[in-house]
Amino acid sequence: MALDLRCPNGCDDGLFEALNAPLIVDRAGAYVEHRADAAAYVCLRCRTVALDLAAAAREMRAPQRAPTESLVCPTCGIELLAPDDDPEAPLVECPACETRFGVEEGRSFLHGGPRVDGNGTALD
Repeated sequence: MALDLRCPNGCDDGLFEALNAPLIVDRAGAYVEHRADAAAYVCLRCRTVALDLAAAAREMRAPQRAPTESLVCPTCGIELLAPDDDPEAPLVECPACETRFGVEEGRSFLHGGPRVDGNGTALD
């Protein structure tokens, strides 16, 4: 995994301290290896958290995640998210009024919102 660390304050010396990176040494204390994937980095000069431009670029190229569909309680109208562990659960309980209702019953298009498919794309 390549890094491209930059100081957000523009410090140009390019030296960063790795925080929370497991550092492996031998019995004599000599460096063996480290795990950069577990580290956060700070600029040595100004102590500001560094930005990893390579990680930002990878994130921008990653496929877009489908937006999470929200449900509307048919009793009190509060908007809530479908359960993460089972988005198609047969019943959902409203945290505000404790009404139990079916996921299909709480879909926003039934309450005047847009119809969406399973990926959150508008159908109408």
